[in-house]
Amino acid sequence: MKRGITLVLLFILLVMPFVIAENETENSLSESSKVENAYKCLENKLGDDCSSSLEDNIFSLLAIGKCKGEILADSWDNECWPKSNCKIKTTAQAILALDSASSSTLDAEEWLFSKNTTPEDIIWYLEIESPEKTICSISYGGATYKTTISEDKQLSSSAGNCLTLSDSDYWLRVSPSCYNYEFEVSCDQQFLTTLLYKKKTSPTIYVSESISSESAEGTTSEKVDFKCFSDTGNCDYEGTLWATLVLDHFGYDISSYMPYLITMADDNKKLIPEAFLYLLTGASDFRADVLLKQETQYWDESGDKFYDSAVALLPFQYESPSEKSATKNWLLEIQNSDGCWDGGNIRNNAFLLYSIWPKKSYSSTSSTDDCEDAGYYCIHETECEGNILDDYSCGVGKICCDEKKAIETCSKQGGGICEKGEVCLGGITTEASDINYGKSCCVGGRCEAEKEGAGLNCEYYKGVCRPYGCEHNEKEASSYSCDYGDICCMSDSSETKSLWWIWLLIILIILVVLAIIFRNRFRNYYYKIKSKFTKSGPGPGNQSRESILRPIQRRITPRRILPPSSRNPLRPAPKKPSEIDDILKKLKDMGK
Repeated sequence: MKRGITLVLLFILLVMPFVIAENETENSLSESSKVENAYKCLENKLGDDCSSSLEDNIFSLLAIGKCKGEILADSWDNECWPKSNCKIKTTAQAILALDSASSSTLDAEEWLFSKNTTPEDIIWYLEIESPEKTICSISYGGATYKTTISEDKQLSSSAGNCLTLSDSDYWLRVSPSCYNYEFEVSCDQQFLTTLLYKKKTSPTIYVSESISSESAEGTTSEKVDFKCFSDTGNCDYEGTLWATLVLDHFGYDISSYMPYLITMADDNKKLIPEAFLYLLTGASDFRADVLLKQETQYWDESGDKFYDSAVALLPFQYESPSEKSATKNWLLEIQNSDGCWDGGNIRNNAFLLYSIWPKKSYSSTSSTDDCEDAGYYCIHETECEGNILDDYSCGVGKICCDEKKAIETCSKQGGGICEKGEVCLGGITTEASDINYGKSCCVGGRCEAEKEGAGLNCEYYKGVCRPYGCEHNEKEASSYSCDYGDICCMSDSSETKSLWWIWLLIILIILVVLAIIFRNRFRNYYYKIKSKFTKSGPGPGNQSRESILRPIQRRITPRRILPPSSRNPLRPAPKKPSEIDDILKKLKDMGK
């Protein structure tokens, strides 16, 4: 018995660590391991010859540094892509990919600039404003015109054929035929000037980023300058998004393209233009807009949630909003066994990796070092408080800065402060400099008292709020909220389900150990139970141990066969008492 117990215990000690370790490896793979599997899957899908489409090759070059030669071979004299029919969008994406591999793209950049055109659906206004009544002169085309600004900010008259009174006489509308003129303004009191613009069919007015102010008798200059990109004669909105992003990445002035991109954004929602606009401007409004478009765990504006999620998270390569964490968790949960997503679609897999889990530059000749590895900040230029460091590299749309601006107050971000016990409905929460412990800044939504069992309360949905991260058998549920900035943790059902066979194995081992220890007692129970089903021999409870141990002998007790002559053809002949006595005597002798 002791030897049996020892063997079982030794089996448990030797086998269980391997079983548990195997299960933890299978179900608790780290994020980095899963991402590495995704990179391996992409390389396997792509193969060694890069025989996929040009778009696949472009995003593969961005993600894993492969297919540079195939991309160059599909160009028109290294100027535009594809060589059979050059497109704005494809050329811009190819420039971005080739730059990541340190390939010269000057010819392609010049080709892009050659595709400029002027949009026709935007109206422009000149605004002149002063804190007090003033007389201003407006000069253009060799002529000068006078107008007076009243105390209530209204203008007294138009200024020639190019500038006519508009919007209750507060602004001057610029005639399309005069977009090439430069308007010089001078007033006898302190004043400012700027340009306003709007889409013809929209009531929304946008203010130009450039606002000029001067003291009395000073002069400001304003000129309407707006463009888009086109390869067919009509503005290509998606192509302009990518081309503007690429030119901004190279440091070109892109201000003339912004009015078109901003005013036409509502007409192109499926392209998620807010992601590009946030990259280009760093404005918190665009940041909030793109995050608000998330559908719980991903973006799906065009019908392709993988591509759309990659676009939406492209501006957040160096940020970690909760929406990004939700998408990462979703992707890692639905990841195929081979490591890919979306059935192995090369473009989408490469774009997701480049956008969410980018690796370092694949350039072997780059003289710049990674900015964040050096301890600096990859941020938008508008967020840089210190010096821009050109010797360090960042991703698209970002610059390397040695000191970033302090976080703005909630009101400057266009939000409101939610008190403890309130939730941000219809908006997003963000960091702010004036937020105290337990409060939050709500942007794009409203603060309302959290009702019991309503909203996105973590504990209501059977989660646990933890201050320092989730335990090994839990996963972060970023869609649910906790107080004090804690993390909402939910039980990882997949891990729980995967452990059932381990518990079954443990129970079986315990039963085996118990059976060895109490084997004699179990044997007696077995004999008693079996004896209740025995029909021949002594009655239940009176059977001897020997009679139970010889069931086969009892079944083969010989019978006496009567000769045919003594049989009744209809009924067996009864046995005589002497014969029965002989049989009982033999049974008794066998039981001794």
